[in-house]
Amino acid sequence: MKINRSKAIAQEPLTVIAAGTTFTGRIESNQTVRIEGNFIGDINGTGKVITCPDSSIQGNVEANELIVGGNIKGELSGFTSITIQNTGVVEGTIQSDTIVIEKGGLFEGDCVMYRKEIEVIEMGPHLLEKQA
Repeated sequence: MKINRSKAIAQEPLTVIAAGTTFTGRIESNQTVRIEGNFIGDINGTGKVITCPDSSIQGNVEANELIVGGNIKGELSGFTSITIQNTGVVEGTIQSDTIVIEKGGLFEGDCVMYRKEIEVIEMGPHLLEKQA
């Protein structure tokens, strides 16, 4: 049996709660977490959290990016974005810079969006002359 190591190394580390599995506890990860089954507890991390259709989470989720295709009851914090797909259902509070709800996605609860401070840099011909 020949193993192709370049493909194995190139794959992103991934934590999966498989379909048909119920897991209770706490997950802390800086990589991608994909929930295909049922999870009861909190997820904290700096990576991405993905919930698949027919999956469920009862608890709080904090991650850089959240993609919701299943059911979540709890508080969601997405540092970059939260996307509720057309199969996704969220009951609770969501907080993020960017929130997307696809047609068919459901959300019931409170929503807080952050506005990033924008630094304005003035540019003009006189500034370009100084650099030349």
